[in-house]
Amino acid sequence: MEYDKELHLQWNMDVDYALVFSKWWCKAFGIWPWQDNEVLRILQTGSIILTLMIDNALSLTQLITKGTCGLITDLVDTLSGIVIFSITITKILILSFHQQQLCYIISSMMHDWLNIRERKSLDIMRRYAYWGRLAFILQTAPVVADVILTIWSDPPNMESEISENNSSLKRSLILAPSCWIPITMSRSVYLLYYYFHLIAAIFVAVTYAGYIPFMFSTVIHICGQFEILEESIKNLSDGDDYSIQRYKIKKYSQRHNHLILLGNRVRSVVNIIILSVILGNTVLICASGLAVLADVKMGITSSVVLSWVARIYVMYIEIFIYCYIGEKMSSYADRLQGTLYNCRWYNMPTNNVKDIEFMIMRNNLFCHLAAGKVLIMNYESFTKITKNLFSFFSILRIMLEGH
Repeated sequence: MEYDKELHLQWNMDVDYALVFSKWWCKAFGIWPWQDNEVLRILQTGSIILTLMIDNALSLTQLITKGTCGLITDLVDTLSGIVIFSITITKILILSFHQQQLCYIISSMMHDWLNIRERKSLDIMRRYAYWGRLAFILQTAPVVADVILTIWSDPPNMESEISENNSSLKRSLILAPSCWIPITMSRSVYLLYYYFHLIAAIFVAVTYAGYIPFMFSTVIHICGQFEILEESIKNLSDGDDYSIQRYKIKKYSQRHNHLILLGNRVRSVVNIIILSVILGNTVLICASGLAVLADVKMGITSSVVLSWVARIYVMYIEIFIYCYIGEKMSSYADRLQGTLYNCRWYNMPTNNVKDIEFMIMRNNLFCHLAAGKVLIMNYESFTKITKNLFSFFSILRIMLEGH
């Protein structure tokens, strides 16, 4: 089922309530399907990706040639920046390459808000839209706090101090060691380097602040549509005429098929992204935990430690949200299957019973959110990931203390 390309022109207050944050975020990165100027949209996305790639290449080059000044916190900071920047590039590229899928998904949500007028259904949709808006707020707040704390702990410093390795110890960088700045570098070049790195870091922060809530809003909307369909199926009566039963079952079947296809499209967009997030965040959470222990052991309890803690929180919550929305989507689909089975199909004509049976069988093929094709995202997976995190962290801590 495809939607009118001019569907966005019907934008109203209900659509705005549900999708305004998603629209702002998508427009910020040039991935909103209905941006007016296509060339400007491509340049916007391309410039952001190019900035992140150049910054990542510079960091990798500096890491290979100059190292990390011998401090574990500098090493973790640098690796965090490289991994997070790589994940961000992956997110933006995949969303850019899936413009048709993205258009279909957003169009489906808009179509629901524009065409569903029944009061009870609208109440259900508004309830889930509220949780989507709240997700943007809850995810944005710690990310903004992390950015502020990071800048506060590493502001641009114009003082210089010559050391044995002929580097500047006081000229700081965000997510990078100070020894990367040679004493011969002019102040103007240093400030250009610092603010270029800062701009790239802000792009990363905005991506992290908006991507998860965007996916959360999308999946939670699908959950709401499953609940609406479930309430409709509960009203399916064996006392209706054959033609009325036939009409309702056909209508429910088409809607069920659409929701399954919509869930599959969401999965195809996010599965690689989820895999990269799970792998990257798992390593970074453990490494960041080691940095916190190292800072505390050295007596550092200022905004630097708070910045590490905020970073761990953001990455851990990101993993949890993927598991949460994956659990919700699969559980709502399974619940609908139970509702179909519990309806009074045994008093209905054979043709209608076969259609209901087909809906139940088709529901078995409903795909869950997954990290690639490796791990299904649900509460059980979150428990396994958390256990592995603690195990991995314990091993790294023992190795660190051994040295």
